[in-house]
Amino acid sequence: MPENDFLDPKGDITLRDKELIESPEMDQIAKKVIEMHNMNLGPAQIGYLLVYPNISKQKAAKCIKASREVKHFSGHDHHIEISGELWDMLDEDTKKTLIYHELLHVDPVYKAKNQEWKMQIRKPDFSDYYEINDKFGNEWYKTIQATVSSLYDLDPRQEGKVSV
Repeated sequence: MPENDFLDPKGDITLRDKELIESPEMDQIAKKVIEMHNMNLGPAQIGYLLVYPNISKQKAAKCIKASREVKHFSGHDHHIEISGELWDMLDEDTKKTLIYHELLHVDPVYKAKNQEWKMQIRKPDFSDYYEINDKFGNEWYKTIQATVSSLYDLDPRQEGKVSV
């Protein structure tokens, strides 16, 4: 029987013009952030992916809940994705704050009635933004917007629409 190249995956995953790469660096930073801020994420398993060149020109990062199929194959309940070109340009403190912001989206809830965990995505409310703003100010967010703007030559109006 001839070899089938389609059944022999190699390297990282490429979707259209996007490349997804697992990031041990993000994983290490996340572990430090979770410990530093005493975050309780229950049994949530989180995968950390860099998307090259970017998620989009105006979306710097996102946290998504894994579908049933993705959870089956990856073992992760959530994935945090960050634009790779942006990540490569950020300083260590901004990386930590960005990871912290994305981890605030992870919301495992214990359902006592069924005695099981339900993995959810939380839309950060103002208190979460205040928490980050009180600890770190808003320079980290401006740094992300300015970095994305310079990478993709965005005008000031487009720069203001860059989100995480």
